Amino acid sequence: MTTAASGQTRMHTWLSNAGLAIMAVAFVWWFLFYAQWTGPLRLLDLKVPCLVTTIDECKFFQSRLEEFHASGPVYQPAAWWVGMATFLAGRFSGRISARLAGRVGNKDRQ
Repeated sequence: MTTAASGQTRMHTWLSNAGLAIMAVAFVWWFLFYAQWTGPLRLLDLKVPCLVTTIDECKFFQSRLEEFHASGPVYQPAAWWVGMATFLAGRFSGRISARLAGRVGNKDRQ
């Protein structure tokens, strides 16, 4: 493996890990925000979809928490999707560049 290839591998790993970190932060933000409504483990069937989308139940929770002076900013599902996109970009760009490097290496041998 060349130095350039190992540098690319590190870049893809770093990108994937950054995506996982963003998703972890989004999960903690979601959990802390929605835990203010009836406790952390109650009504999870209504709260869990709010991690990835904003449905009517999420809007209801958000509007009621503002009335109760909830602490912290209102959770935004876009944070989760940014993390997911970053993670997938790191995973798939690593696979694509590995395949391209393999094709180039095979052409050099012929």
